[in-house]
Amino acid sequence: MENHKTLKERVESLEGNGGNGKKRKFFIPFKARVGKKNMKEGYVSVVTIEDNHNIDFRKEKIVDGVIKLDDTFHAIDSEDIFFYKGKPFIFQPIRKQNPYNPLSGDHETYGDKYILARMEGDKIITGKKKAIGWGMGIGGLVILGIIVYSFLTGG
Repeated sequence: MENHKTLKERVESLEGNGGNGKKRKFFIPFKARVGKKNMKEGYVSVVTIEDNHNIDFRKEKIVDGVIKLDDTFHAIDSEDIFFYKGKPFIFQPIRKQNPYNPLSGDHETYGDKYILARMEGDKIITGKKKAIGWGMGIGGLVILGIIVYSFLTGG
């Protein structure tokens, strides 16, 4: 009956003491650490949970109650933010609209208006940036043309 292990025995076999009996401390990767300055600017540490059960740590800024992970938007509520050593932390499944929070219900509709507003805001900003880029390019060409004309005419 070797298959019948107690829960304690299973946990000990998973921990794998490594021979020295010391347990390793948990450290947040450097790219996901949030300092006091970052906290004031609205950054949080995000643990992204991917479809293949892998996790990744990153630091993202909350803008209007929404974070952007690659090409997707996710709504954040104050109840979804946990704290680890005084620093804000979020557990965000990639496929879900809202972060994982075991303390709340399962509905995912509260963030729709925030996500739509953020998407509209990003669309407006990128349109303005393109227009400014075109204007600066045309202005640069005009100035370059004047300089070349002055050299050719000996002016």
